[in-house]
Amino acid sequence: MSRTRWWYILEGEFQIKVGDQLFHTKPGDSVFGPRGVPHTFTKIGDGAPAKMLITFQPAGKMEACFQALSDGLMKGKSEAELDAFRKEHGFERVGPPLDYYKKF
Repeated sequence: MSRTRWWYILEGEFQIKVGDQLFHTKPGDSVFGPRGVPHTFTKIGDGAPAKMLITFQPAGKMEACFQALSDGLMKGKSEAELDAFRKEHGFERVGPPLDYYKKF
């Protein structure tokens, strides 16, 4: 299922990639992801807390996806299991993650 996305940064810093565009975001910034354009994001900066508000249209199963991730249910899973989880929640991996190594 293809959806539009919108990210609004509440706290901390993130990198958000939408198509070929890379955004370095800080509190108060927002980024729009059009329907059908691949995206990825990661927290960056020091170990300080970070929060973002994400909206999806249509939402589909994204709330269940993020709840499972937050609960740690995907830790230690194989790449095949992670891909099946993504597909079950209406999206798929289409490229490599951002080249940023987390320091926390």
